[in-house]
Amino acid sequence: MNALSSRRAKRLILTGAAGLTALTLAGCASGSGGGGGDAGGPLVLYTWAASEGDQAQWADFIEGAQAEDPDLDISVEGPSFSDYWTKVKTRLSGSNPPCLLTTQAARAQELGDLLMPLDDLIEKSGFDIDNIDASMLSGMTVDGTIRAIPYDAEPIVLFYNVEAFQAAGLELPGAEYTRDQFIADAKALTDGEKKGLALAPGIFIPNAWSLADGVPAVTEDGELDLTNPEFVDQIQSFFDLVSVEQVAKAPEAADGSEVSQQAFTSGEVPMLIEGPWMYGSFADSADFTLGVTIVPSTSGEAAAMTAGSGFGIAANCDRPEEAFAAIEALTSVSVQEKQAEARGIVPARIEALPAWAEGKTEGAAEVVEALLADATPQRTTPTWNQVETLMTQYGVQGYRGELTAEEIMETIQNSVAG
Repeated sequence: MNALSSRRAKRLILTGAAGLTALTLAGCASGSGGGGGDAGGPLVLYTWAASEGDQAQWADFIEGAQAEDPDLDISVEGPSFSDYWTKVKTRLSGSNPPCLLTTQAARAQELGDLLMPLDDLIEKSGFDIDNIDASMLSGMTVDGTIRAIPYDAEPIVLFYNVEAFQAAGLELPGAEYTRDQFIADAKALTDGEKKGLALAPGIFIPNAWSLADGVPAVTEDGELDLTNPEFVDQIQSFFDLVSVEQVAKAPEAADGSEVSQQAFTSGEVPMLIEGPWMYGSFADSADFTLGVTIVPSTSGEAAAMTAGSGFGIAANCDRPEEAFAAIEALTSVSVQEKQAEARGIVPARIEALPAWAEGKTEGAAEVVEALLADATPQRTTPTWNQVETLMTQYGVQGYRGELTAEEIMETIQNSVAG
């Protein structure tokens, strides 16, 4: 499981068995009844649906959508998150394929051929895309056409321990935070082996660090651009937090994201860069007040890498108008508000954003709003799993100062391109 899928698994928290009654799991065989094509039968949503947490989430979505449209009939099938990206291609080539699919903005390019362009359906239905987060719509756009409607827009943030900052006499950061101030704060919070920042292996968080300064790993044309000197400099500055600034420990390649998360929630380390979907889990685990600020940028201004998912229609679906009506219900304001309140996801609908503020510490919502005002989706390539694996492997040497970012990025770029 790559870094992003590990984080996605963390956010799918089971909210109660009662929600499962709303979910009908379709058979996984390609010829299962209902499928995507039987007129009058249930629309099949093919997604990551292997765990109880996954199933509870989709049950909540469907229950909320049925409140919008009582006649809506959706069944769900699918493998684990990690298997989904391969198995969805096989599933759509079988008989009676599903009509509804999920994708992440980061993987929309990879699934582009499987997803129907939605622009005509959007225009015909009068669907208001102006109320959807622009960065996520950009991430869901392939070859100039929208392929999925996002349901969340998650700007990566910096979580911090408010009491630790106060005890060190530091000003609490908000919607602005320069890298110089961040490093000064991290050094003030570092005491020998007790470091100021917790790190996880992989490229997900270094990519968010780079995009906070507006430098992507993948071009808008979908080309891997790891050897771009500006990106190399960004990654080197992130490695330097360990090898030069000494405000973090180098992660081990075998560490999962839970290692850095546990270090943060236990109070061992006072800062961690993560997705806002972790807020509820962190608040439940930590015995300190959670602070939320931007991923530090050179200028101090808020700019974010967003991660998020959405619903699309299979290119071979023969019930597209019915499927799009289902997507409208599944991504309605009321559904996204419920998801924000119950699960802590940052909704893709701007109108629903205030629901995420409920129960959060002062200033958290303002930080998220500032980040979404200048956000770029995490863009990947079909070879991104390879990039993630190689960064996990070689990145440890970068943090330790044994290899430079230039050497590591060149190695990964050549290995993947070759």
